[in-house]
Amino acid sequence: MREGRPFHGRSVVITGAARGLGRALALAFAREGAKVLVHYGHSEAAAQELVREIEQQGGLALALQADLRSSAQVERLVSQAHAALGRFDVWVNNAGASANTTETGGLSEEERFERLLQVDVLGTWRCCRAAVPLMSSGGCILNVAWNHALDGAPGFVSQVYATAKGAVIALSRCLARELAPDLRVNCIAPGWIENDWVRSRPARFRERVAERIPLRRWGQADDVVAAALFLASPAASFITGQVLIIDGGEVIGAL
Repeated sequence: MREGRPFHGRSVVITGAARGLGRALALAFAREGAKVLVHYGHSEAAAQELVREIEQQGGLALALQADLRSSAQVERLVSQAHAALGRFDVWVNNAGASANTTETGGLSEEERFERLLQVDVLGTWRCCRAAVPLMSSGGCILNVAWNHALDGAPGFVSQVYATAKGAVIALSRCLARELAPDLRVNCIAPGWIENDWVRSRPARFRERVAERIPLRRWGQADDVVAAALFLASPAASFITGQVLIIDGGEVIGAL
């Protein structure tokens, strides 16, 4: 990677990086010169393929597994990542559980709710607690939330996502106050972003969603990645404790 890029030589850890948004973030940070730790929970093949792709493009990356529901595994992840990368410059808490896919088959609503809280809320908290002592001064933590945590949405799945991601937002603000001035902590809150699940939905569903977004389109992973790169960069050195909504204006006025 060429010198002069914002993250040249910096260490970036991304949880849940094997697929979806996490994968896009890992590729983007690597393109900007970062050494990237690709964390995964279950998708080892996808994580290793991502590492190979980054290396083929001239970047540096490695993959490590951990179940974020386990404090011991999170501590192992942080220790191994520190041994490989040195002190962390950026830590992105992207990993999240699903409440409505085949992964939750056979689980009750209460079990699905508890699973989401364990990964999204406690997993984020565990990672922050373990990583903070090993972060570089001036580094940053970036947490991933959801736009409807700010204005609400009906239905069970929305309830659990909004509750979990609302807690992530609150945690981000608490940590921003606690860790300043040494570290910055911010949060991104994406809305409707295209992914494999979205592309499998009927065209009419996709049209209805786009119709209620003021910018009249679905978000792309690159829209979220651009915001994440900005918040993690020196250009955002005076920004902490903030939630950046990336949803085409769907929840205007929610803050």
